[in-house]
Amino acid sequence: SHAIRFHLVPGNLHISSQTVEEGEARETVATEYAGDEVEIGFNAQYLQDFLNIASDGQISFEFKDGNSQAQLRLASDTDYDYKYVVMPMRL
Repeated sequence: SHAIRFHLVPGNLHISSQTVEEGEARETVATEYAGDEVEIGFNAQYLQDFLNIASDGQISFEFKDGNSQAQLRLASDTDYDYKYVVMPMRL
């Protein structure tokens, strides 16, 4: 499975992934998130597809809850010229 888990808490994004072949990885990133604690899973390849075309800079990651689609865009793109919609995976 190429699942990646996002655990959001105010101020931090905890990212984790685990596979039999590769083992386990964890990372924490500071964010501007101020909502309720939420956990969302995604196919890592879909997120990588977006990050491969995104230029350097901040990414805006918008979602309603852990079960609904998420939208990614460059934070500097305030006109929403390019947005990438990705569906979550069940964890």
